[in-house]
Amino acid sequence: MTAIEELSIPEGINGDDVAHELVRFWVSDGDDHVSLRVGLFDDDDEPAVWGHVAADIMKHVVNALIQTDPRRDPDIMYAEIERAFAQRLKETTDFSGQLSGETH
Repeated sequence: MTAIEELSIPEGINGDDVAHELVRFWVSDGDDHVSLRVGLFDDDDEPAVWGHVAADIMKHVVNALIQTDPRRDPDIMYAEIERAFAQRLKETTDFSGQLSGETH
């Protein structure tokens, strides 16, 4: 059995008493597995905040890919990400799961 490979906590987080982990995402046996922390933001603002989180993650992905190969074109990568994002949102997906733990 292979051990789960956890990512390290980013520098600057340790010692911050108000830091919150918002999402963990795994792929296992070809399926997505997600843990989310919802309810930290005002109900009216929460959808937009998650849009910002998704965009920030993609910016970090592009930055990381450029670090692995500086010849990559960020504009092309952003276009590919946007196209895949829009396509994935339109797909019918059977997500399951439930809230557990506390909401804030």
